[in-house]
Amino acid sequence: MENTVFSGDQSESKKALKSIHDEEVTHQQIRPFSMPIHGKKYEIFQPLYDMDVTKKNPQLFLPPKEFLGTFEERISWAGSMVQINDEEFKDLSPKEHAALMYIDMIKTFVSGRVFRNAELSVVPRLGPNMLPTIRFNEAKRDGGRDWTFAGDTMTGQKRLDNVHALLKDVIENKVIGDYIETGVWRGGSSVLAKAVLEVLDPNSNRVSYVCDSFMGLPPGEKKLSKKDAGWDNTPYLEVASDIVANNFIKYGLLDSNVIFAKGFFNETMPPLAEKIKSLSIMRLDGDMYESTVDVLYHLYDKLSIGGYVIMDDWFGFPSKTACEDFFAVHGIEPEIIPIDDISAYWKKAEDVQVQYWRYEQSSFTS
Repeated sequence: MENTVFSGDQSESKKALKSIHDEEVTHQQIRPFSMPIHGKKYEIFQPLYDMDVTKKNPQLFLPPKEFLGTFEERISWAGSMVQINDEEFKDLSPKEHAALMYIDMIKTFVSGRVFRNAELSVVPRLGPNMLPTIRFNEAKRDGGRDWTFAGDTMTGQKRLDNVHALLKDVIENKVIGDYIETGVWRGGSSVLAKAVLEVLDPNSNRVSYVCDSFMGLPPGEKKLSKKDAGWDNTPYLEVASDIVANNFIKYGLLDSNVIFAKGFFNETMPPLAEKIKSLSIMRLDGDMYESTVDVLYHLYDKLSIGGYVIMDDWFGFPSKTACEDFFAVHGIEPEIIPIDDISAYWKKAEDVQVQYWRYEQSSFTS
């Protein structure tokens, strides 16, 4: 009997919480453009305002500024008693050192490395079958050659370091534009990017776009590449948007500048292209030829000179062929810089007039 009453109280409590939340949101919404946007097969929304409040999990981490204050205090205190000779640290101010500590802490959490012996390495494998696991392999995680069990990203340490380094570069060099990731899985890389922006560029209004179908990869029915088949129907790659939003909440990083675009990229990129003014970093993790041209043909002209494209899937993936075809028909030869054995990036050095008619006609080669 008591359990029944308690369950009812919980339900009423959630309804009351939702009512309060809705009232607060009505008066405090900050939106870069009118949202939510609902298409037939896509949604563009801000989880801060538009996510069902009853599905939101508790915030586990204090806001970044709280960590930074505590870390800076520790660094100043400890630094008064030691001589720092390491080249990487000796010229850092306590504030700069604290920012590095916070960012590296977030990396260990989103990658799952923080869990050490409690973490597992999931063996990457496409298809509907249960995936095997092995003991956590540090070397594989470093290069992103396993999939995390308990963490929030499968990108690996080197690719997380790359996101950090390139964001630091565009901030220091005042390259204008937002951050977008297309293909986010559990959202860990986007969480890290948001963390970097919060501590290195706290007064900016750079938006973080989090784009995914949130139900896995497309079936490759367009047949733009023979290698586009077979990427769908892998349950481990299908992560609901609520899970991803709750990862931002968990780390205390969900705010009005986090925007989700839910749907396959051929559906979400056209409306996003109408709303996005400029980008400083595009991080593509769509694996397939089809998913890659969806993004490049709609957004590459939004990327500022001095900005970067990060290709999570480069060596041996159809997405690499899509980029090379894009380069060829537009007459550009960017310097491709490897990150690890899988990923690479390039810096945009010249404006490109994107030949959108090629996308409309699916004519991606000369």
